[in-house]
Amino acid sequence: MFRYSKIKSPTFVVNTSQVINNIENMLQGLPENCVFRPHFKTHNNSVTAKIFKNFGIDKITVSSVEMALYFRQLGFRDITIAFPVNVREQRSLNRLAKNTILGLCFSNLESLHLVSKFKSINANAWIEINTGQNRSGIDWDDCNSIEKMIEIISKSENLVFKGFLSHTGETYSCRDKNEIIDIAWQSFEKLRKLKARFSEYSPMLSIGDTPSCSVLRNFNEIDEIRPGNFVYYDLMMLQKQVCKLGDIAASVFCPVVDINEIRNEIVIHGGSVHFGKEFLDLGGQIIFGKAVSHISNNLKTGIDENLISLSQEHGIIKISSCNIKDFHVGDLVEIIPVHVCLVANYMKNSTLHF
Repeated sequence: MFRYSKIKSPTFVVNTSQVINNIENMLQGLPENCVFRPHFKTHNNSVTAKIFKNFGIDKITVSSVEMALYFRQLGFRDITIAFPVNVREQRSLNRLAKNTILGLCFSNLESLHLVSKFKSINANAWIEINTGQNRSGIDWDDCNSIEKMIEIISKSENLVFKGFLSHTGETYSCRDKNEIIDIAWQSFEKLRKLKARFSEYSPMLSIGDTPSCSVLRNFNEIDEIRPGNFVYYDLMMLQKQVCKLGDIAASVFCPVVDINEIRNEIVIHGGSVHFGKEFLDLGGQIIFGKAVSHISNNLKTGIDENLISLSQEHGIIKISSCNIKDFHVGDLVEIIPVHVCLVANYMKNSTLHF
């Protein structure tokens, strides 16, 4: 049984049983010919990584060279860095390439030209495709640039062309499950057109967002999926109907440090250095998390209150559905974060698993 007495300051708490369920659910129904390469940036810790390893998962995605080196030390040998190559990290990439099946992501011709000349960096080369998120990547219909990139890779002595990689991040702006499905299929169709256009190179298609990977079970012509957030889920995914409340496997426990009965507010030790500044707009109300449990010496009840304000270390929770007199300084409040990936990273040195 989890001991709340262990918690003295803001703590990121992970339910390992639910983590296992979330992985099982993602694997269930995945076609045999579709590679599961989960993105480890969400959890970014050795305990959750071991759970994946227990499932026999040995191909992973990361978002930085530093993260790749960390998980390489934990025994993962097949790693794709799903972030545009930073050519200033050549020395670290050299280290990785010596004993890792390394996948690199190229989003422009300039970085590809440079890395193709780094003879010591042997890697699988993915061309990042922008299907609508408009963050990084070659626009899906810019076939001239894509063809030039494939030619450079093909002529390189150290790079092997693998295919087209995309993060369908536009699904994060969707409001519900049906809209996610529509946007995902539009994105997949763009990738399938590219696969047909460059079929002589036998490109693979790799996609990687949790919303579409969670709600779809038909990945026609998709060769690899790279979801990450699904392992914990969060308030954003709950609001978009991507998961249920019971699927959420991680939350932040924060001590109550002050109470204002006049304003019906409690102050917690838990601010932007713990939660970040991502928010949800719920009908005009901006919230930074949802308080779901109140734990004291003699009380443990479910609640439903909003984290309405953050300073660096302070957080303010508006009490509206329960009695503020039930709260006392020193109690704990459990909060579901808006975006768990950032919170897990901020709090990786203050994490408990049970």
